[in-house]
Amino acid sequence: MTKQPSVPNEPADNRTGAGPDLPARPDAELLARLEELERENARLQSALSNAYSGRDDLLTVTALNEDLRTAFNALERSRAAHADSERRLRAILDSAIGHAILTLDPAGLITSWNPGAVRILGWSEEEARGQPVDILFPPEEVAAGAPKALRARALAEGRIQEERPFCHRDGFAVWAALTVLPLQGDEEGFLWILHDRSDERRMEEAIADVRRRATDILDSIDEALVALDGDYRVIYQNRRAEEFDHQSLSAMRGRLLWEVWPQLAGSDLEALCRKTMTERQPTGIEKRFDGEDTTLWLEVRFLPTPEGVGCFFRDITMRKRAEEEARTSHERAVKILESISDAFYAVDHQWRFTYINRKAEQVWGRSRDTLLGRRVWEAFPRVLGSEAFEAQKQAVREGREMTIEVLSPTMGNWLEASIYPSSDGLSVYFRDITARRQAQQALLQAKETAEAADLAKGKFLAAASHDLRQPLQALLLFVDVLKPHVQGSQGATALMHLGRGLDALKELLDSLLDMSRLDAGVVQPNIENVPVAPLFDHIAASYRPVAAAKGLELHVLSCNAAARTDRTLLTRMVRNLVENALRYTESGRIDIECRRAGGRLLIEVRDTGIGIPSDHLESIWEEFHQVGNPERDRNRGLGLGLAIVRRLSLLLNHPVDVTSKPGQGTSFVIALPLGRKVETPVTAAEAATAGRGRFAVVVDDDAIVLLGLETIFREWGYQVLVAGSAQKAVEGLSRMGRRPDLIVADYRLREGRYGTEAVARIRALYDDPGSAPVPGLILTGETGPECERDAAAHGLGIIHKPVTPRQLSHALGELLGAP
Repeated sequence: MTKQPSVPNEPADNRTGAGPDLPARPDAELLARLEELERENARLQSALSNAYSGRDDLLTVTALNEDLRTAFNALERSRAAHADSERRLRAILDSAIGHAILTLDPAGLITSWNPGAVRILGWSEEEARGQPVDILFPPEEVAAGAPKALRARALAEGRIQEERPFCHRDGFAVWAALTVLPLQGDEEGFLWILHDRSDERRMEEAIADVRRRATDILDSIDEALVALDGDYRVIYQNRRAEEFDHQSLSAMRGRLLWEVWPQLAGSDLEALCRKTMTERQPTGIEKRFDGEDTTLWLEVRFLPTPEGVGCFFRDITMRKRAEEEARTSHERAVKILESISDAFYAVDHQWRFTYINRKAEQVWGRSRDTLLGRRVWEAFPRVLGSEAFEAQKQAVREGREMTIEVLSPTMGNWLEASIYPSSDGLSVYFRDITARRQAQQALLQAKETAEAADLAKGKFLAAASHDLRQPLQALLLFVDVLKPHVQGSQGATALMHLGRGLDALKELLDSLLDMSRLDAGVVQPNIENVPVAPLFDHIAASYRPVAAAKGLELHVLSCNAAARTDRTLLTRMVRNLVENALRYTESGRIDIECRRAGGRLLIEVRDTGIGIPSDHLESIWEEFHQVGNPERDRNRGLGLGLAIVRRLSLLLNHPVDVTSKPGQGTSFVIALPLGRKVETPVTAAEAATAGRGRFAVVVDDDAIVLLGLETIFREWGYQVLVAGSAQKAVEGLSRMGRRPDLIVADYRLREGRYGTEAVARIRALYDDPGSAPVPGLILTGETGPECERDAAAHGLGIIHKPVTPRQLSHALGELLGAP
């Protein structure tokens, strides 16, 4: 027979979570007696059937049998009562769905499992019975021996109670109040009763979370809070209050507010606190506390609460100081605004005047008292839709400062207004600039007149350049052509003087046109890394013969360095300085050197000439200024070389320093930025004047120049086709049927055509992908950069008229690469 503990009908007190009390056990002695009677009954039955020996014993047997029947009936009644007790116990256990009730054997295996356990823990009775109670514990607690420890404590203490989480069949935690009782008697083990407290636990956690969040919120506010009950005793303070009074909540709780801060007793703060308590209305004050060294300002507020009063206070000392500083600053700003020469006004976000200075009153002719508080358009109706008002609205809309010049819609004069949007609205400074605008207009007209004159000058220079260079070009060519045909020393001398005169005229024209181009700003430098050594080699080769002819030594000390400069313009600067030294040095030597110094490259041209007086050191850079040449000896140049050097120095940002001692010589030093070393280009050898049967096409619309070019080319051994236009050249080539070796064309031709177009048309006749285009050279008297850009775009060389036969020969050598 399985014995079950009985459970009282009354459920456990849920407030304690202890579960039902331990049920009473059945009468063990009665059960033992019943078993003994059963054994005796069996023995007597056996004796009755096997040992009956006569009639004399019949009465005895009958009496015993009657006793046996009585005992058996008592046994049956006991059995029925026990079964009924078991049924009632099972019914009670099954009906206790609010509790999980389970029994364990001594080893911790589950032997019974009520429906409450099914509902609370998830396992069915069939699944749970026979399982170790460990299934209700997390693995880490099982590993730590928690289930076994609970059983041991129950045996030692007789009854244990605690609240802990258990594992549901689906894996989540179930919080329950656990009661563990050991079972005694025949059926040893344990009775476990679990009261599900998950909902209560969640509610408690939610309440605790609300309290935590409320505390966090109160701790995060920038005010100190002290909460009082109805007796003015402290029940709470936030972290800010603890930081303020340096007292913990535990030290303050339960104390009267006047005990915590005795200085409040009898003060206006106590009166406000009591007023809030009694009238249940908020009160507040800004209070100043003066210490020995500091002053403290507090903003104090009292708010009614269900428990009593909440005292809120914050340190506003910095705000009060800022307000005082702002007030002082405002007064100072007002003084400044009243004293400045500009008119000033300020408006709020509704465009109402908030401030107008004295100057604005004078400009408008109206008192500020009649304007303050009024909207702008109410005071000045004409402002609506005006440029000035639209600019102010734009400044506010975009939140940026603006300065404008506008015609005043109210006064008709020109104003310059500086507009400053701010958080308070808009501030505007304005001044009358009518006189300045008139001056600017006059200046603009003068500028336009000057630009028109400069444009006319440029056009004149271009025309003069072309018209002067053309006849000079023809003269230079014909002088060279005449040399073989002049007989006798007298004719040769005359021709020599003619050549020198033409050279001087060419130099003058080149210098004047160079000066004009520099002054007009049409020269654009091409800055690159320029190696110095090739430049020095070229200078040495060009001027050593000239120096030797005058009995001078020319020493060139180059260096392996490069400069960031324009190759052509730097060469012109150095050549002008060398030519200047040659003209003013009668004996001794000329040195050309380069060296590094302080991250720069210095090029020095030094001579032993006549020197420059100190009072001439500035004037030497002026046009036509010459030292010691009052008779204007042309052998000493035209006085333009150094003027060109100065202009190129400014254009390239290459400073030039000069030092000189009269009678001892002069030194010019050019300072250049260092460049990156590059491979020195290999230049083609200058062509000897041997055409060697090459075929040249020459295009020029000036008949005299064309004749001169044809003559000089034939003298050099070229076959020549001359033409006055591109069309004539194409027609001539079609008749000859020969591909030219060279094309030379004037840049500006008749009917608005250009030499670059002529070269392109001729090249197109021989367009062969497998061969290079026909080499071309542009001759031009133009001074602007357009010609150079156009020639570069077509891959053509360029040389400026007037050009000497030697210069033309050198250009052809570089173009053709002839030995």
